[in-house]
Amino acid sequence: MRYSKQLEVTIGSKREMGGKALRFFWLVIGAILLPAAGWAQAPAGVGMPAGGLAGSPPLGGLRLNAIPVQDWTVFGRVTNLKGEPVGGATVRIDIPGGKSLSKTLETNLQGEFRTTYSLDAQLYKRLSVKVAALKGGFRESREAVDFGTAGLTHGIDIVLRANEDDPDQLPLPTLIRQLGARLRRQAGPHLANDSTRKDFLRGSEELLDRHNAVIAVPYLAKVVDRESDCIECRMLLTLALLDAGSWAGASRQLTEAAKLNEAAQPAARRPEPWLVLGILEAWRYETKKAVGFFQKALEVAPGDPLALQELGRALILQKNWEAADEYLEKAIQAGAAEGARLLRVRALLEQGDNGEAEKEMNQYLAGRDIRFLPLEARTLYSQLQTYIDLRPYGKVKSVATQPLPELMKAMPELAGLVPATSQEELVSILQKTGESVELMFRTFPNTVSVEQIRQERRGKDGKVKNSSAQSFQYLLLARPERWGLGLEEYRTNARGDRGAPVGLKDGFMLTAGFASAPLLFHPAYQSGSNLRYLGRQVLDGRDTYVVAFAQRAETAKMIERFNTENASVLVLLQGVAWIDAATYRIIRMRTDLLKPPTGVRLERQTTEIRFQQIPFTEIATALWLPQEVAVTVDWKGKTFRNSHRYSDFKLFNVATEERRKTTVPPPPPPENPN
Repeated sequence: MRYSKQLEVTIGSKREMGGKALRFFWLVIGAILLPAAGWAQAPAGVGMPAGGLAGSPPLGGLRLNAIPVQDWTVFGRVTNLKGEPVGGATVRIDIPGGKSLSKTLETNLQGEFRTTYSLDAQLYKRLSVKVAALKGGFRESREAVDFGTAGLTHGIDIVLRANEDDPDQLPLPTLIRQLGARLRRQAGPHLANDSTRKDFLRGSEELLDRHNAVIAVPYLAKVVDRESDCIECRMLLTLALLDAGSWAGASRQLTEAAKLNEAAQPAARRPEPWLVLGILEAWRYETKKAVGFFQKALEVAPGDPLALQELGRALILQKNWEAADEYLEKAIQAGAAEGARLLRVRALLEQGDNGEAEKEMNQYLAGRDIRFLPLEARTLYSQLQTYIDLRPYGKVKSVATQPLPELMKAMPELAGLVPATSQEELVSILQKTGESVELMFRTFPNTVSVEQIRQERRGKDGKVKNSSAQSFQYLLLARPERWGLGLEEYRTNARGDRGAPVGLKDGFMLTAGFASAPLLFHPAYQSGSNLRYLGRQVLDGRDTYVVAFAQRAETAKMIERFNTENASVLVLLQGVAWIDAATYRIIRMRTDLLKPPTGVRLERQTTEIRFQQIPFTEIATALWLPQEVAVTVDWKGKTFRNSHRYSDFKLFNVATEERRKTTVPPPPPPENPN
């Protein structure tokens, strides 16, 4: 679950087969150097002089022997968990026989590597190689391959996992800890051979107790070689290989374990092979496949706590909150680890059941100080506290429920609206608008424009008491996905130094964040509002759909904060959006307070945004960005009004920044206060 801030207001393929080529080199293994005169006197067709080596060919008195040399082509591809190629990765290939046979390569843009070894065919009748891949931001991956004796090689697949675990997925150490102990306990008693049992104990100790998977792998591999039908042994080896960085090796063992499981009698089948297959699919972001494997594991063991938990996690990723809640509750009842409670808190928050989420969080905390718990717990706790703070909003009258005649009277902008006769079109409008908004923020390029700001403070009579006008370079930077949706904005002055409008000390209001306003209609955020289709209206010559929205205190994810010198409160918004009927781009928005918050004397906050289509020669699709913005706030009996105008849009890079340092226009002239 990711939360974004909309507006801040501050007052004051099959692999190619490597062929074998058998070549012969003439190697000198003995030599008799004859005097030049002696060699010249040797008659044609006569062998070496007395004392030479019998049978040697008459080649200058040298005895030669043919040694076959075979070419082995070692090649493969490095990808990430999503199957995307990883270019620029360092690949080290080691072959038994000494350091002189080691090679270090670098993958190309397609993640491919290739090299050829010319080896003594008598010494290397079969070829085994060890390959390691590494790149910044990823864990090292290792694969060991035995190509056999046929002289043919095949592509080596290497998968790199990111250094940082995805918070939406089960971490590998947690999987090993929760599943490893179970497998060790269940497999050990079935091993009759003393030597095999000894290797099993050593391997499991290295993996589970000493956390040294590299040492554990050969011990567990010996066990599997001797007890090839032991599913638990293969599963433990699978975990060790994953921890050692061998994704392909682990996948092979897991596949064999699944085959053994399928062939077993129903009563003898185990959930672990399908459970781990599901987790691997989840790591690949193949959530639908993961759900299928988790359900198959639960057919064998309906009460398996880890399978129930991971099915619930996968359903959360599918945004199937109700089903996720159901399975996570079962997982907790079955004795799942405390992480299942955090997952259920998340599912409950998404459903708007904040009361039950609070109870579940208290069960998780069990009196512990949240400050010393994992980041995921602290994040959910903070989100829960936000919803608790919003409870006073309750159920309020909003534009989503207000009779249309009243709404049109309160909003002059709706003049000319042709009212909708039903809400049947709303689903389609929201889907297509959501796709448009998602595409824009996913592909947003960094931009820079000129921003002209006029700030006003007015008295009770509506007259301007004080004003300020400034201009800035306004930068909109795409935010990395891990930090959530939205855009980062920066203002710089004519010299390129970081700047900001006058504000607190001069008695003016600071406003920002308008380019992110359309996120209210992003698929990830639509559930945070009640939405209503009002009808159609022609706006600036464009046919538009008019949709009203009112944020829900239970599920809103874009939450605004209103700051004063002495207080800070959360506020929810309601408003109207005009959506182009041809492109599903939002071309205008108006937002108002859903309800004035208590404690800060904020009575009104109205934001009006007009978007314009901005074409860029460097990209194929035009962007819709704010052109004019007006924010009006009534606070403590005073009225503050900020207006923002944007122009001269360009894609942002260092070159444009340097040029623009000398092209910022002067501030706009003061408007007539009367």
